[in-house]
This record gives sequence, structure tokens and C-alpha cells, in this order.
Amino acid sequence: MYVGKVRQSSQLKNSSRVLIFLTGIINYHPNIIQFCGLTKLQDEKNYSLVLEYAEGGTLGKYLRDDTISFEWESQLKFAKDIASAISWLHDDVGIIHGDLHPNNILINNGTIKIADFGCSYLKRSNRNAQVQGVIPYMDPNLFEQSPCSSETREHPYILTEKADIYSLGVLFWELTSRKSPFDFEKKTTKGDHSSIKMNIRNGIREKPVKDTNDKFIALYESKMLATRNR
Repeated sequence: MYVGKVRQSSQLKNSSRVLIFLTGIINYHPNIIQFCGLTKLQDEKNYSLVLEYAEGGTLGKYLRDDTISFEWESQLKFAKDIASAISWLHDDVGIIHGDLHPNNILINNGTIKIADFGCSYLKRSNRNAQVQGVIPYMDPNLFEQSPCSSETREHPYILTEKADIYSLGVLFWELTSRKSPFDFEKKTTKGDHSSIKMNIRNGIREKPVKDTNDKFIALYESKMLATRNR
């Protein structure tokens, strides 16, 4: 079991993450981290979430570990695990994750577990977009509202499940490269984000890794086009 703190008691009433967990909507898929309950630790005034423990840590840490052999069969399995969870969220329970990236994906006994539903929301909510998330995995349309753009939208931008689909495309590329998109992790330490946003907004994407399966390339490139011309 893993115990994760809820920062403020009011979050129990208001956060999407707790709402979704407590209603049990997402607790029935093998590739989604399981919610086990709530607890209040001794001498703690706030509640904590009790979650399934994932012994393998994050996907991000796994991919950067050069001592781990990660061949095509394993890449494909992880891709299928992630896609299965997101497809189920979208089609069966009507939820958009909203913040897919390798550090929100855990590994338990070789199985992918999608985690951290703090930015999730119901598809029917028509939530206006907010510029939040990890830049290389975010819906590129969000950057049209960001400080690196001089343009503004006449109407609010509504996030849809296509934002998750775009994130899937980037994640699938990362499964084959084992690298951070646009060298984002290193550039984060330097605060160099504006150039990455601008490149993504202008349609620049990471190039396929040599010897990657052609069908898999076509698959993840199609997902990176999911949010175009919306």
C-alpha cells in the first residue's frame, strides 16, 4: 500500500481526484492504480489517500535506467497497457485523465498502472482549458493561450479526450527512444521552456528512432495529429 497526503481537508470535497476515486468510477481496470481508502495518520490533521503500491516506480525512471533491457516486445506491452487504460477511461467511464506523462505512470510487477488523477475530469463537463501539465505531453492548442504566443482566443478552448490521445503519441515515441521529448528534463533545470512550446505549436515533433517498427511509428504519429485543426 502507498499513502499519499491530501494537502487540505477541503480537497476531500473539491478535488477531481478524490471525487473520482470515492465514487469508484476508475477502480476496476488492471492498468489503473487502485484506490484502497482514506486514512488519517496520527498527529496529522489532513486525510491521506491509501493507494495500491507499485514496486517498480515510475515509467520515467524505468526508461532512463540504462541497466534495464527494454526490447520491442516490452515496449509494445507497455504501449498496450497504457492504451487499454486510456481507452477504458474515455469510452467506458467518460473520464479524461488530463495529465499523462511518464511520472504519472507507474509499474507494478511488469504491468503499467496509470496514476495521479488530480487533473482529471468528466468528458461531459466541457471544462475550459487551463495551461497546466508537463509541456511535451500537453495539447499543443493550449500553447496558443500561453505567454509565448501573442495571439488570444475569441472563445475558451474546451479540452477533450484528444488531449490524452496526443499525450499517448508522445509517450509511445518515448517508449522507443527512452529519452525525454525535446530533451525537456535537462532544459527544465535551465528554465528553457518557451522554445519547446513554440516548436510544438509550430508542428515540430520528435523524429522516429532508427529501427522502430513502421506500423508503430504510423500509430504514434497519427496520435500526435489528434489535436490538429480543432
